[in-house]
Amino acid sequence: MAQHQPSRPEISTPPSLFPAALGLRAKAGTPPKAALIERVLPFVRTAREYRRENLRPDFVAGLTTALFTVPQAMAYALIAGFPPAGGIATAVAASIMGAAFGSSEFLINGPTNAISVMLAANAALFAAQGDPVRAIVLLTLLIGVVQLAAGLLRMGAFTRFVSEPVLTGFTAGAGVYIVINQLPPFLGIEKGAIVKDLWGYVPSKCALFDLLRLARSIEGMHLVTLALAGLTFGIIRALQRVERRLGRRLPATFLAVLVATLLVWLFGLDQAGAAHRVKVLRDIEPLVRHLPQVHWPRFDAEQLRLLVGPAFAIGLMGAVEAIAIGKVLAVRAGHAFDASRQLMGEGFCNLGAGLVGGFASSGSFSRTAVNVEAGAVTRLSCILSGVLSLLIVLAFAPQANLIPIAALAGTLVHVGLKLVDVVRLQSAFETTTGDRVVLLATFGAVLLSEHLENALFLGIAVSIYFALRRAEGFKLRALAETPEGSLREMPDLDASQVGEVTVLNLQGELFFAAAEELQAELVRLLETSARFIVLRVQEAYNLDATTASAIVHVAERARLRGGRLLLCGVRPGMYGTFERSGLLPKIGEDAIFHADRELLGSTRRAIAYAHELARSDRPPEGFGI
Repeated sequence: MAQHQPSRPEISTPPSLFPAALGLRAKAGTPPKAALIERVLPFVRTAREYRRENLRPDFVAGLTTALFTVPQAMAYALIAGFPPAGGIATAVAASIMGAAFGSSEFLINGPTNAISVMLAANAALFAAQGDPVRAIVLLTLLIGVVQLAAGLLRMGAFTRFVSEPVLTGFTAGAGVYIVINQLPPFLGIEKGAIVKDLWGYVPSKCALFDLLRLARSIEGMHLVTLALAGLTFGIIRALQRVERRLGRRLPATFLAVLVATLLVWLFGLDQAGAAHRVKVLRDIEPLVRHLPQVHWPRFDAEQLRLLVGPAFAIGLMGAVEAIAIGKVLAVRAGHAFDASRQLMGEGFCNLGAGLVGGFASSGSFSRTAVNVEAGAVTRLSCILSGVLSLLIVLAFAPQANLIPIAALAGTLVHVGLKLVDVVRLQSAFETTTGDRVVLLATFGAVLLSEHLENALFLGIAVSIYFALRRAEGFKLRALAETPEGSLREMPDLDASQVGEVTVLNLQGELFFAAAEELQAELVRLLETSARFIVLRVQEAYNLDATTASAIVHVAERARLRGGRLLLCGVRPGMYGTFERSGLLPKIGEDAIFHADRELLGSTRRAIAYAHELARSDRPPEGFGI
């Protein structure tokens, strides 16, 4: 009854490892050197194939996106504990580098809310190193190196293990974090005026305790600052309602910040000694008309050691953000998308941002949507958005110094509230118990963690736990023989379906977590009236050494009762596991029935052999002890 194992196919290696690592294929007929350049630098292909009629829509989309980018970049810099000029440098470098090296045609890279929040959560770590700005720049470079290496190792696909409930819970938590983080400048309360303790207890730094401390300091509120922040928030909301009626995007953030800045200038609210003076951009660090300078920060091994953990967490979050947006855009636009190449693009973004004194970046949901809806045709629109953002700041730097911090706080409170997507939260909450627990654990951890990467890792760990719980579950169903000679699967396995020859269909994952339960279930059947068990394994997958040993143990127990365990529907991979582990002789070659093209063919042959053994009642042969 034994069957020969089919020969294994030969494995060929790619002729060029570097292009294969990038996961790209050039157009047929492209010269080899040019093809390699296009694999590394996709913008070269765009430039080679560019049509003149695409320049106008790409320019309009780039300019529209730039009007959104400038105020957002400065606002996100404040969240990250960075000078506003650093936000502009980040936006310029990341948008250009992302378009040049990334896989997505329309993704706008630059400062984002989630990444800025994670940077802000590590403020104490940066401050402990003496120069927080230098520490953030070094962290950004480290993130770039991590993402670039991960892309070269083709690890982009691993981002799919960050589940939707983790992303939804983290994003919603980040939204609440942003709102709480921006309430002091929104209300005009100086950070030094916020109480340090809560009724004599000094809690650790986290969003929830920050909110309680702020509530106890509410008497320090500045009404003019609150009015400016509220006006900015209200204008953005009003303009977004107008957008829906017009059916087109408006630079709502840019216009709202412009109105607030004009009011500060008209009433002299920035002047020293003014009765109702408000804090403006130049009070943090004045914007000046100069191009970003490339420089490499000094560091030592101890600094790198402290930054490795945040680098992996922030790098992972940035990669997940960018790849998720890139996949959606690729489906809508109908162009190819490679997650590992996009991961490399994100690495180049952060290397570029770090070298010009910026901070960590990723793909932006909001600015990418603006770019697409404004009519972008190629990735040149992304590059133009970065160049035009720089030109806008160079042209209007003196005037931009009058932007009130309250206006930026108003825009960020608006952004934070938009991140709390009630529809997505409800959808994730109402699916499964596992998704509900993952969502709540991640969301709660964001509000209670001092370092937000811990919240992200916790969410991933809880989601993996539930995934393993689902994976370890296997199904064992009895197959009953009908008088017509066919097989019928029974819904439940009970004593009435167990006979001298019992046929079972095994479905699910056979990795180590399933071994103990599977062994116990089969041994339980052998302790009833079953002597010969025919186990169909064609729908069981990923057999490992632990589960293989458990199956062998059942085979030995069956022999002790004068019976056999017969395996049918055995695929080459499973046969190879038994063979390589040296367990095949203990089962017996005659007890293995290989899967074939005939539906249930190997199962029928195994059943016939089991009945033959039962009738002859002879001792089993063909195996060693």
